[in-house]
Amino acid sequence: MTHRIEMHAGARPVAESRVGLLVLLLAVITLARLLALRFSVTDLQVDEAQYWDWSQHLAFGYFSKPPLIGWTIAAANMVCGTGVACVRAPSPLFYFGTSLLIYATAVRLYDHRIAFWASLGFAFAPGVAFSSAIMSTDVLLLFFWALSLYAFVRLRAGGGYRWSLLLGFALGCGLLAKYAMAYFVGCALIAAVLDPQSRAVIRSGRFWLAVAIGLLLLSPNIGWNLNNHLVTLRHTNENISGDGLKISLGNAIGFLAAQFGIIGPFLMGGAFAAAIAAWRKGVPDEDRMLLAFALPVILVVTIASVLTVTNANWAASGLVASALVGTAFLIRADRFSLVRAGLVIGIVAQVVLIAGNTIADKVKLPLLKHGDIYKQVLGWSRLGDAVRAEAKASGATMVVTLSRADAAALVYYLRNDPVAVTVWPDDPGPDNQFELTRSIVDHAPTGPALLVAGCAEAARLGPFFGGVEDKGRLTIPSGPGSSRQYQLFRLDQPIAPLRTVPLCVRDAD
Repeated sequence: MTHRIEMHAGARPVAESRVGLLVLLLAVITLARLLALRFSVTDLQVDEAQYWDWSQHLAFGYFSKPPLIGWTIAAANMVCGTGVACVRAPSPLFYFGTSLLIYATAVRLYDHRIAFWASLGFAFAPGVAFSSAIMSTDVLLLFFWALSLYAFVRLRAGGGYRWSLLLGFALGCGLLAKYAMAYFVGCALIAAVLDPQSRAVIRSGRFWLAVAIGLLLLSPNIGWNLNNHLVTLRHTNENISGDGLKISLGNAIGFLAAQFGIIGPFLMGGAFAAAIAAWRKGVPDEDRMLLAFALPVILVVTIASVLTVTNANWAASGLVASALVGTAFLIRADRFSLVRAGLVIGIVAQVVLIAGNTIADKVKLPLLKHGDIYKQVLGWSRLGDAVRAEAKASGATMVVTLSRADAAALVYYLRNDPVAVTVWPDDPGPDNQFELTRSIVDHAPTGPALLVAGCAEAARLGPFFGGVEDKGRLTIPSGPGSSRQYQLFRLDQPIAPLRTVPLCVRDAD
């Protein structure tokens, strides 16, 4: 059963005006988001600062992620520099593209009305409003997932090999953004079970040609991993396994609730309602196909969240199809008021987030146990300023840190200074990119160095340096009611080869 609505001639001007209005609205919100980045007072969070460091050392792979995000930030830096707003600027632009792809896909599957509201619903989803203010791998993943879905839909409609080429390109780029793109192939196989037209695509060589192209594009990253002891794959596996089995139904409930919050309660509710209707054989084939690209990802991560700790964004790839099928189901069920209500929620969330980011250093929610909700993106530039001043006063040519968070912040916020930033690992195996490429064991200081540590004991530094001077405590505010504490040491006169060793019982990020 198909639900494709053909547009007769009289409807074409209406459709064209709707496209124009959509592009205008998406352009306005994209411009607003870009301007908001300029006026935001937040610092780069740890992952963003780490990704920026990757952009300065282009490679086919990095410790925790494939390389596309580093390449993307490098391209943005070439256009507008290395400031915080520029590092984050690709995010709103990619979401602009993702929203247009959702429109194009929905037009092929349904009609212009559903396409218009699905695109807007996604663009203003609370999770997208939040994510557009940071630079993350999910931004790139969602774009290439949407592009892959569009190419798959064109193949499903009988498109030729040019759509195989596009699908292969999108799959490859998606894999270079985040390995979760691999879900797409599994979802396509499930779609083949539920939808006759998708089955024809999978049975044809057009789909498998696309998969081969995607793997070919990923091959340089595979080679990088083979040459670096499979560090990215091992790190990904460690993320999935976490700290081992911790069976908790509450984790699964929390994860599912987060999905409703990310895409919006009504669109996600519409997607689940469509799934129930599909079980009763009451939806068109287009819905079944989209459900295959949405719910399996959410279901897999939900099951995983029963067994271990998961993050809300691990099912992000399922949100594109969720927005599409949720919108289509609600409009067909004469629940357009819910579509509008979801859009209102998203707009309010966007306004609140933009306003909050401009006064983040003053925001504290008194009813929450940890009221400084911006703690993770505040204080890092101040840390850079304080360390810069102390390094200059101490004559240090190297700054030494103990944690990934501090290393990422100092690498970025000391980017225009001649001082080198290294990290002192506490065990032989690298635990992050900085321990892989900036270990003090491999880059021993040739002059005075400044150790910046959440905690450290002078007695543990004595075997390595003849001169260990305690420079006192450093307190860096990270919000109206929170701060980070550091101990500073000036290190000089090395007397023994440096080696990996714990410098304190616990290093606080």
